[in-house]
Amino acid sequence: MKRRGRLSAGTIIMLLLTAAVVVGCAAFMLVLSGGANGSRSGELLAHVSAYAAQTTPQPSAAPTAVPAASPVPSPSESATAQPTPLPQKATVTLAAAGTVYAPKAVRQSVQTGADQFDFTPVFSALTDTLSAADLAIATLETTTAGSDKGYGNYNTPPQILDALRACGIDLISLATERALDKGYEGLSITAGELTSRGLFRAGADPDGTGGGATMVRVGGVQIAVLAYSYGLSDEGSSKTNGDSRGALAMLDVQRMTEDIARARMDGANLVVVLPHWGTKNKQTTPESVRAMAKTLAQAGADVIFGTHPNVAQSIERITTTRSDGLDYDTIVCYSLGSLLTDSRAAENTAGMIVTLEATYDPATRRVALGEPQVTPVYIARTRQDDENVYRVVPANDEEALAPLEESERSAAARAAEIVEAIHETEENR
Repeated sequence: MKRRGRLSAGTIIMLLLTAAVVVGCAAFMLVLSGGANGSRSGELLAHVSAYAAQTTPQPSAAPTAVPAASPVPSPSESATAQPTPLPQKATVTLAAAGTVYAPKAVRQSVQTGADQFDFTPVFSALTDTLSAADLAIATLETTTAGSDKGYGNYNTPPQILDALRACGIDLISLATERALDKGYEGLSITAGELTSRGLFRAGADPDGTGGGATMVRVGGVQIAVLAYSYGLSDEGSSKTNGDSRGALAMLDVQRMTEDIARARMDGANLVVVLPHWGTKNKQTTPESVRAMAKTLAQAGADVIFGTHPNVAQSIERITTTRSDGLDYDTIVCYSLGSLLTDSRAAENTAGMIVTLEATYDPATRRVALGEPQVTPVYIARTRQDDENVYRVVPANDEEALAPLEESERSAAARAAEIVEAIHETEENR
């Protein structure tokens, strides 16, 4: 039988060495894996982590949530604060001429057919002066009640209104003693003729209101025009029982001051008064008229254009203290004279157109009045084809005077002297 052999000593030694190597490797791997008691590998990892914390930039604080905001506009995009605009001043130009009526001699000179009349050439030389104004005024010392009422000294063909409109007149005062010469019906017809031609009227109303204030808005300025007569003619008074309706505004101081106050309350920025006052054919203004002018100025009248004397009288700037305690200027033209008449007296043929600028300041609610500019006018009468021809011309306008006869040119020069002398007299008062 075969026998089992035994291990030699060398083999045993080799086995022991191999076991030792295996145990040592296992221990080394345990150390690398971070053994149980805080090995060196753990200390190294901690050192590396600390260095990284020192060299990596860190935020100084945790980010805070910021609410969204509207974009801030650049200066050029920003809305610039605009100051409230100041009210603008407004300037208007007024022009006023004297009384108009057409007696038989004048009517015949412009008649072109049965009930056909052309007054346009009579006033055409005044167009440049009157049409340049924002508001041009004249006084009609006659009715225009039509041929059925019978033409006469104080009932004129309505075509005269066409001529006045054509030369630049905008507003007609009816406040004269002749307003009711053809009764209430005549006044009503006259008022209708004015309205149909786009002409304003003041001072008389067929409905019996006495006219009241006529409001005209020009260039942003509200103008109140008030007109009054000293009374009625005998004919007008008899036909209306002394104007029982009160159709004509009369020169009554209490009524006039109340009308001015009412016009202011109704929004008037500028008050113009047209009084038909004084004494016919007298170049000297009565003290009673001057006193009334001062009263009207104190009541609030800014401009006063007087008529009735049929001759030119002086112009004055007066300063008065009104109810608010402040001082105001008023321009007073005591009489503008005649614009059309058949009289050949030198004083009657010498009239004037007064032009005046008025500036209203809405910030102060006050009016500043410029210096009145005076255009002397002359009522020329010449002969043409054996008939009289009437022309109203600027008395110092060489071009307008050129067609006239030498005698009429001399008379026009005299008219200019009369008007100029009146103002020199006023300056020396």
